[in-house]
Amino acid sequence: MSFSPERLRDALERVLREAGAVPSGYCVALSGGLDSTVLMAALTATAVGRPGPLRAIHVDHGLHPDAAQWTAHSIASAERLGLACEVVRVDARPAPGESPEAAARAARYAAFAGRLQPAELLLTAHHADDQLETVLLQWLRGGGLRAVAGMRPVTTFAGGWLVRPLLEFTRTELRDWAGHQGLEWLEDPSNVDPRFDRNYLRLRVLPLIRERWPAAPRTVGRVARQAAEALDIEAQVAAAELAAVAEGETLRLAALERLTAARQRLVLRAWLRTRSVDPPSLATLEALRRDMLAAGEDRIPETRWPGAIVRRYRGRVYASASASPLHGVPWQSAHWSPGDEFELGDMGRLELRTATGEGLSRERLAGELSVVPRPSGAVFRPAGCAHQRELRKWLQERGVLPWQRAMLPCVCAAGEIVAIGDLAYGGRLVAAPGEPSWRVVWHGRPTLTEAEAVSSRAVS
Repeated sequence: MSFSPERLRDALERVLREAGAVPSGYCVALSGGLDSTVLMAALTATAVGRPGPLRAIHVDHGLHPDAAQWTAHSIASAERLGLACEVVRVDARPAPGESPEAAARAARYAAFAGRLQPAELLLTAHHADDQLETVLLQWLRGGGLRAVAGMRPVTTFAGGWLVRPLLEFTRTELRDWAGHQGLEWLEDPSNVDPRFDRNYLRLRVLPLIRERWPAAPRTVGRVARQAAEALDIEAQVAAAELAAVAEGETLRLAALERLTAARQRLVLRAWLRTRSVDPPSLATLEALRRDMLAAGEDRIPETRWPGAIVRRYRGRVYASASASPLHGVPWQSAHWSPGDEFELGDMGRLELRTATGEGLSRERLAGELSVVPRPSGAVFRPAGCAHQRELRKWLQERGVLPWQRAMLPCVCAAGEIVAIGDLAYGGRLVAAPGEPSWRVVWHGRPTLTEAEAVSSRAVS
């Protein structure tokens, strides 16, 4: 199959129809290389199936010594076709331990996302050979079905869509058409550096594969589409299973136990994504499944991986997107004055707001308050109670999650606990009805109690 603007138009119309996408405009991600140059030129060759305006964006990563030349070439290529080309400069330097390719990609797509118009298409020039490289790389890195599915022809992106209309065409077909049209493009010298995994695969491995299996790019493309369909079906099954197992932010252990091991893993992965947690490796996921199900009833098992922690408590499983420190509290005890905010690190911040009959008496509050982590052996006299209670027992009765108890900010006055975050007030400073008062507001606080986790109550 040869490449032509008409075939591109047909491919684009097909993927948009399947996605139900009705674009307001079209934006080509233009690098200045062969693939994006062909995409831009072919799109301008026919307006059929393209009712919205067409433009280009070029991202200067600031890494290439010839970046200025690439930018100038991209602008000139777009202008020759009568298109506007926006240039975006980004800082794509990798963080320690981050791959340069990943850093550049993240910076590039962040730039695209920040400049797309509502319902606009971002068109990238990934083709069949790119798909073959992506699938093999992800597979060699241990990826599962998602790796085999490769890149989707169309996905939602930044209020619009990310579309890859060239996935059914090979690099050779694009090059042949570009040569026939007399197009000019630049070759990135870094593409011949075999130190990068993708380049090594492209330069050393794939020529041998194509020599033996010339149709490999198209064959892998078909496999990727089949894997993508399987993933869509898997997502539907996972959603149905998750609905039967989830309760608010948590999973009900008894319901999870009734599933087969494979479906347990499916539900756990789906649930973690709803909690904004990236699923762990297969080995860690299996350890998580085993620990949550096998630990004794009196235990609170934990499974951790970078950026996440999962715990079991009283027959439910809880997940957090950021693992709290293993030891200590992420904030320091200090004095607190009305009008100031008290920072609690990754647990948010406290504020005192004026109120009436709710919180702490403004008149009887003399001097500064102090905020301390839960003191060992502390007592608390909740509002409406005549006697003090052990704070430890009160927190248990209120259903405060065990891992949150030590980090609770206790607001004290003259050595007496007068508020526990925004959960409760107590002691001698509780405001009377109609009395001017200070109300504690906890911004960005995590879920603290079982009841909140089950009801998914939003905390401001």
